[in-house]
Amino acid sequence: MRFLPFGILALIFPALMIMPPSSTAQSFEDYMKQQQSAFVSYQEQINKEFQEYQKIIEEEFNNFKNEIKKNWGDEVLSTPTQWVEYSRDMKNRTLVDYEKNTITVEIQAPEKADNLHKELQERIKNLVTATSAKAFENDTLSRNIEKRVIEASDNVLTDKVKPEPILTKTLTGTDRPSNRQVNRTVNELAQKSVETQRPAPQPGNRIHSFTITLPDVRLSDKAGTYEKEIIKYAREYKIDPALVVAIMHSESSFNPMAKSHIPAYGLMQIVPRSAGKDASQLVYGEQKLLSPSYLYNADNNIKMGAAYLHILYYRYLSSIQNPESRLYCSIAAYNTGAGNVARAFTGNRNIRRAAETINKLTPEQVYNKLVADLPYDETRNYMKKVTPRYKGYQTSYSGR
Repeated sequence: MRFLPFGILALIFPALMIMPPSSTAQSFEDYMKQQQSAFVSYQEQINKEFQEYQKIIEEEFNNFKNEIKKNWGDEVLSTPTQWVEYSRDMKNRTLVDYEKNTITVEIQAPEKADNLHKELQERIKNLVTATSAKAFENDTLSRNIEKRVIEASDNVLTDKVKPEPILTKTLTGTDRPSNRQVNRTVNELAQKSVETQRPAPQPGNRIHSFTITLPDVRLSDKAGTYEKEIIKYAREYKIDPALVVAIMHSESSFNPMAKSHIPAYGLMQIVPRSAGKDASQLVYGEQKLLSPSYLYNADNNIKMGAAYLHILYYRYLSSIQNPESRLYCSIAAYNTGAGNVARAFTGNRNIRRAAETINKLTPEQVYNKLVADLPYDETRNYMKKVTPRYKGYQTSYSGR
């Protein structure tokens, strides 16, 4: 509900005081009815826009998958831990696997193509110099979704994706390499590549696949790229920064262009229709549709992730008394929602009733119950990944 500014109230109250009691009561009742009607109307509109957003996403994902299948015979898309980028003509693609620590460049060309090595070097160079802004510009799927949702909604938030290097430091050792350093790195990586071939959908062509193992990079170094934002929003939303890092590690392996079919976007895999809806309500005072460009901005993504953790810990799960037990439930809820956490303890989605059971258990018993009885394998495995990572990152982020 929106309230009138103090200055306007100062003008209204004297007028109300000189009105007959029945008239005053009637006016206040009418005002409240208007406010309630406006709120209901807004909720109906925003829900309708979220439904349209989801429809747009599903349509564009299906269109893009069909285009890939036509050109490649498969449906390889970006995932939370794999960034996949296609060339404009759909004849080449690059896959960066953040879990396996590999790059794969795939080129469709005749078996004895003359310019194959040159094309490989060009694709590698694009990776070495890639930024989040450039990656978004090349992301046809996300840009099509964004264009349509802007046309369909008055409540969508967009932003500029920052030109932050993605793999430049990992591959060259510095965020600002010289042209000589870039060219040397490109040549070294091309020489290290291992080629395999397979048939292409188009007759006369082959898919030439070049796999390159990335240099070993400590995960703490990857987390350090976003340390400023992590500390800032962890403090603002009263969340342990070690938890923010552990979630980020588990959701995307620090892949800034992470995307899932749900869809979820970015480092902390924000789902616009669930976490995005709740977090925008907290951050902006009303629900907003978070566009791909907004969520591929690392600052926004971390802010929304921290805000959602705040909502889970301090609001949805506030009836859980033990802080450690509540932490475990918050980790599970980030992946599957508070209702499914409740189901692990009571068989229904009532979190207050579940809290009555949880509050009788030790934190260790709560953790074991979640790992054993959460409704989905994905969330049970999620608990096993995030919890030890959280405890490991606590050493680095203690007192920060």
